[in-house]
Amino acid sequence: MIEFDRKLTLFSTRLLRKQRSFSKRQWDIFLLSLFLYFLIYTTLREILTPRINGDIFSLSFNLFIPPFLLDYVITSFLCYFLHNLHARFWTLNDLWECLPAELAVANDQWTHIEIVLFMEETRLLHSELCELLKKFTIGFGPLLLAFFTFSFSCLLFSIFIMVTRFHLLASKSSAVETYQQIFNVTAHLQMILFMISIIVYVSFIEEQRTKIISYLRSYRISNLHMDVKKQIKMFMNQMSVSELDKITAFGFFDINLNLVMSVSTF
Repeated sequence: MIEFDRKLTLFSTRLLRKQRSFSKRQWDIFLLSLFLYFLIYTTLREILTPRINGDIFSLSFNLFIPPFLLDYVITSFLCYFLHNLHARFWTLNDLWECLPAELAVANDQWTHIEIVLFMEETRLLHSELCELLKKFTIGFGPLLLAFFTFSFSCLLFSIFIMVTRFHLLASKSSAVETYQQIFNVTAHLQMILFMISIIVYVSFIEEQRTKIISYLRSYRISNLHMDVKKQIKMFMNQMSVSELDKITAFGFFDINLNLVMSVSTF
């Protein structure tokens, strides 16, 4: 990704576009906020719902109950990489908008050679970015599969336990049990929020990745120069191939907005 940024910087030196990526300070605030929320949640749970045993084993057991520290780590890593991929696709689309209308030669700004070279460079960068997206899917596919499978299974099991115990809590409920249910519901909402955050980020990437197609189809190819036509056809063929490379959970299911509807139906 760093090598891609170097090529993108050299390519877009004369074009001033808005920076889409978060700064280091913004990422520090995001990660610190998640960490503080985890500490506050865990501290309040221990204070309001104390446990009988206070040995090291019972304390270490807290790492494997809601709100699941590992979920924070996985979600932070995935959102970081997904956001950076999304920002770079968005930047390429911004650069494409710098081309003249109808790809017509503008003597004061654009020449025919500059338009062709710009389109070719954009196409190559887009292809390289799709390759990075494919590498992300291969590398994080097993992690996505484990994360979504574990989160969904835990969510279903916890809801089942809450429903079966609802009549018992309604008949006699102490303050500790009430607080415990509140923390459980909060953890479930957090789990849903983490899954939706990843799905939404992936949908943003797909939107920006395929947005270039709308630009390519909007041109009247019959009025364009032969070299420009060639670049558009090559770009369309490249897009038709890259559309097969989607972010999946190790090939078992696609990560997209349809997954939200599938989960909600259960």
